Amino acid sequence: MKNRRRNQIKTLFMIAVLGFILWFQSVEAAQQGFPLIAEDGESIHAGISIMEKEINGSVSQVDSGKGSASRTNTQETMENLNMYDDLTTIEKQILYKVVSMECDTGYEGSLAVISCMMNRTQSDKYSDDLMEVVTEDSQFTAYYDKETGTYPYVDREPSEECIAAVEDALYKGKRNIPSYILYFRSSDYTSLPGYKRYAQIGDNTYFYLDEDVE
Repeated sequence: MKNRRRNQIKTLFMIAVLGFILWFQSVEAAQQGFPLIAEDGESIHAGISIMEKEINGSVSQVDSGKGSASRTNTQETMENLNMYDDLTTIEKQILYKVVSMECDTGYEGSLAVISCMMNRTQSDKYSDDLMEVVTEDSQFTAYYDKETGTYPYVDREPSEECIAAVEDALYKGKRNIPSYILYFRSSDYTSLPGYKRYAQIGDNTYFYLDEDVE
């Protein structure tokens, strides 16, 4: 009887330990599945606190299979120097939304916007930090509108095509404009004094300076 009792106690103990392990793994997996809570000490740019207020309604991630290279015929690519691996989830949410506001007519239009932003990180004229480029004063009113003192991107819901374009640009080196294209305006602009017109992509017209052409 004593041996049976000991065996029963051992069995119950093992079941309890196994249950705890399974519970711990489920909690850890849940935290990985919802990584929008910033870690202590994490650097967050101006305006991100606004974003945190609506995290629960923010854009869900696209899977890695979306946004394949076959979406565009362009030959433009850029070496992935792992410059963007340390972007926080909140920063990527901001990118999706800002790019979407600048152009969300489809994959190509969004890819051109994020390509232009990332081109700037390779230029001596701008910061090599992508979020500093996006949040730079008086550059992208979709991020911050000085006239209204608001952050227009906050309530934006980007399409899956837009998210895929941003992901492809960040992690697959995809571009659909040359590296010297650093400027764009809405398609209402057919010309821009002092600049040369490259092309209209989506609902934006892209421009460049001769000095930026390699």
